[in-house]
Amino acid sequence: MTDGVYVVIDRIKRSAPAAILVLVLTVVIACAEQVSGSLGCPELCTDETALLKDTTLLGSVVIDTSVFGYPALGESRDITMYGRGDTADVRLVVRFDTLPKTYLPNGAQPDSLIKRVDSASLNLFIDTATVKPTAPITVEAFDVDTTANDTAFSALVPLFRADRLLGSTTLQRADIKDTVKIPLDGSKVYAKIRDSLRLRIGVRVTGGNGTRMRVLASQVNPRLRFRVSTDTIVKPDTILPTSGTPVGDTYLQSALTVYRLVVSGALGEPPIGRFVIGGLSGARAYLKFNIPKTVLDSVQVIRASLLFNQLPWRGTSRTADTLTVYTHPVLSSPSVTDVRTSITFMGSPYAYGVDSVRFIAKDTGTKSLELVSLFRFWKAVGDSNSVRAIVLRATEEGSTPGEVDLSSLEAAAALRPRIRLTYVPRRGFGLP
Repeated sequence: MTDGVYVVIDRIKRSAPAAILVLVLTVVIACAEQVSGSLGCPELCTDETALLKDTTLLGSVVIDTSVFGYPALGESRDITMYGRGDTADVRLVVRFDTLPKTYLPNGAQPDSLIKRVDSASLNLFIDTATVKPTAPITVEAFDVDTTANDTAFSALVPLFRADRLLGSTTLQRADIKDTVKIPLDGSKVYAKIRDSLRLRIGVRVTGGNGTRMRVLASQVNPRLRFRVSTDTIVKPDTILPTSGTPVGDTYLQSALTVYRLVVSGALGEPPIGRFVIGGLSGARAYLKFNIPKTVLDSVQVIRASLLFNQLPWRGTSRTADTLTVYTHPVLSSPSVTDVRTSITFMGSPYAYGVDSVRFIAKDTGTKSLELVSLFRFWKAVGDSNSVRAIVLRATEEGSTPGEVDLSSLEAAAALRPRIRLTYVPRRGFGLP
């Protein structure tokens, strides 16, 4: 051992218990091997003779684009409604295509025909932990049944009008808890039952630029409740959403029992020079890389930072929306070239050790994502088995107007996405 080692031990002898001395002595002796050379260094010791090097791979990103329409219909039934006019207007549609025509009276009697409806209401379950209204709001329910294409924006939006109003309620902030009950016109509900018609309810919130309300429908469905008898012993009917269209497609029938209707705020394709993540249009970013073979095979990558230039988002809202962005590796083979198809093969970020990053929509400047774990994965699977690509997805996609806007490969050279590496030669690691 060197003189320096003896000095350290001598100081410990005078000030530490024997157990600590043994521990320190073990560590010092083990890491002293690093001084003698790099090739004989144990696997877990850093090679002090190898210098860390940095480089920026300017041409590493070969594709960056945005794909819209997420989450797909039926993938998320928890819907944030907005009433911010042209900035963000998101409404809800609930379908009750099957309504009962009879009820069971009190006592041993046959089923009776429903001849009246009172105390009718649409009950919504509300998430106040994530979204809390900041001011009084009005919640309105409309009859939006139509023989036209009943998922088309152009067919449904005109049906939110006064002559189709089923009921409304105005709530103070303190009144908004875990449920919202919208009273409905019983005569209009009864008319649907009597004539064997569908009841499809469109829900809208109003009250100012800050108006929003998050409805939970993934675990607990909205429900229709009403009384059919003056006999209070007869329990109120509770009807859950059902959909009879499109005929023959059970998946879409289930998806369309509760769905959102975006009236305004979905921004669509970005202008040249940027790609986007999130927003009411539900954008995901797809990036494909060309990583030099020597980077994966000949050096030990210590850090791999994907650098972006963030731009102010395109929306007009002054709300400081925050988005959590996850990095998903694309697990398809290189033979899959269609971007939207490739996105369906994205893997879980948790399985590949990639952390999430929070973006504030109105921020600007250089941002980074760490991809070192993916570099190690790509080396392990080889370039013939997996494409070098990722998908950037915001957990708030489709539920908030805010989006992350980033400079693309079409922007000025200094603003384009790039990878910055910190590495050492591979000879500095490994077994002797």
